[in-house]
Amino acid sequence: MYDNFFKRLPNKDIKNQAALNKAGHTLASPHWNRLAIGGAAILTQPFIDGHNPRVDKDTARASMLRTTGKIIACTSVGFVVRGACYKLTNKFMHATKAEGSTLLTPKAILNELDPKVRENMLKLHKNAFSTVSALGVMLFTNPLADAPLTTILSNKFLAIDSKRQHKEAHA
Repeated sequence: MYDNFFKRLPNKDIKNQAALNKAGHTLASPHWNRLAIGGAAILTQPFIDGHNPRVDKDTARASMLRTTGKIIACTSVGFVVRGACYKLTNKFMHATKAEGSTLLTPKAILNELDPKVRENMLKLHKNAFSTVSALGVMLFTNPLADAPLTTILSNKFLAIDSKRQHKEAHA
């Protein structure tokens, strides 16, 4: 069954493998990953909230607008925080002293003799370290940035929607 499915898919060679690898590497970094998750959320969650059959139409609309504000705020702050942590991690974590600072590099990585293994270990450690450090930073940015920005955006979206509904009612 699966063989028939895969036989019907077009089989094309990738012409620009370097560009595809670069795109994959970029999307694998924590901040771009957060942006991708936020993009998926903005495409799905407001729709789900707006079409909730268990609440009345006005409540569903308000929920949809609040959710949109929250997704935009949290994705923006998360992208910036994770990006900053990733850049700082890259600045202070290298496989050798010749490449730059090894301040954050574990000794196991520095002592690895095989360059390919060392590079892979470093890449995995950089992603994990920057994600964990960003989570620590977000303990502070969630109440200080995400929550107020969510409130501001949600109120703005609700005000715009209220004006639109008022115009439609008096048209």
